[in-house]
Amino acid sequence: MSDDARVAAAMGQIENLKSQIEKAQQAKRDKSLAGSASSKAQPLATVRTPPSTKLRRTLKGHFGKVTALHWGGDSTHVVSASQDGNLLVWNAVTGSKVQAIALKSSYVMSVGMEQTNGNLIACGGLDNLCTVYNRGSSSSQPVEMSSHDGFVSCCRFLNETQVITSSGDASCIHWDLTTKQPISRFSGHTADAMFVSLCNDQQTFASCSVDKTIKLWDVRQKVATHTLVGHLGDVNGVEFLPSDSHCLASCSQDGSVRVWDIRVENEVARIGNAMEPNPASVENDGFTSLGVSASGRLIFCGHSDGSIYAFDILSEKNAPVFTMNGAHERHVSCVGVSPDGNAVCSGSWDSILKVWA
Repeated sequence: MSDDARVAAAMGQIENLKSQIEKAQQAKRDKSLAGSASSKAQPLATVRTPPSTKLRRTLKGHFGKVTALHWGGDSTHVVSASQDGNLLVWNAVTGSKVQAIALKSSYVMSVGMEQTNGNLIACGGLDNLCTVYNRGSSSSQPVEMSSHDGFVSCCRFLNETQVITSSGDASCIHWDLTTKQPISRFSGHTADAMFVSLCNDQQTFASCSVDKTIKLWDVRQKVATHTLVGHLGDVNGVEFLPSDSHCLASCSQDGSVRVWDIRVENEVARIGNAMEPNPASVENDGFTSLGVSASGRLIFCGHSDGSIYAFDILSEKNAPVFTMNGAHERHVSCVGVSPDGNAVCSGSWDSILKVWA
């Protein structure tokens, strides 16, 4: 048998196994979240939609594409990263700029704020470094940590001395800020790891990837504890539901949003019509990012068309409960819900951040 024939046979076996896995998973989906909710005697509370939900603040100050944002634990401050080479800290309540941090590299792709005191900010990008700044001390030097072999796509603080990063080298790293060295490296993805989300237990985190999977990790182990399969395109965003640490939401280039229950290693809700992305198309990146409401019921997704879509995971309708059409003039690169659940912040390639409530 020729090499081409063996490759073709192997590909055929892979597709067959995928089909079997999908059938096995489908057989276990005896009821959806929407079905369970509708069977309850008590009706669901009404979702607040526009015009009640509307634009409250427009944050202008960047002069390049906004690539990432992260809320502080106080639900008041937001940090944003932009290709103008700056991190900006905002007061989202007043709309004022609080602080600017100039970066060595303008190709920043990720940012994260420590949630306890909000003094530490981590960022990374095409320089392959995770750099941590102490915004509470003007005299301290930034901490630079180098071990990734690809761009740093996401940074999140476990605490004031530990950070988790994901990278284009398909790995995630658990860092010790005091030694500036990795504690553990998590390898398992076969393509760029795009985002990480921390569980409330501070021991578990999820990562999503261009390989179309989501992996669950325990910081005390180096092997993934779960691998969630089902998306047909790049998985660009993942977030644990604040109301249930056993569940998480994901969004993908395939145009679908899914909710997963780790206990059954299966999806319990799917919204949108998942389609295999066209590799030749560079115009439509589908859903780029997501944030989850404090109750876990609403999922806000940024889209490459400049809109923000709000999905109700308890609705039986396969459509957004409302859409903020044209929320931004260009690609929405990042979306985040404040920890208290009172506001949504979005960032875009149009260089602007907006706060919705």
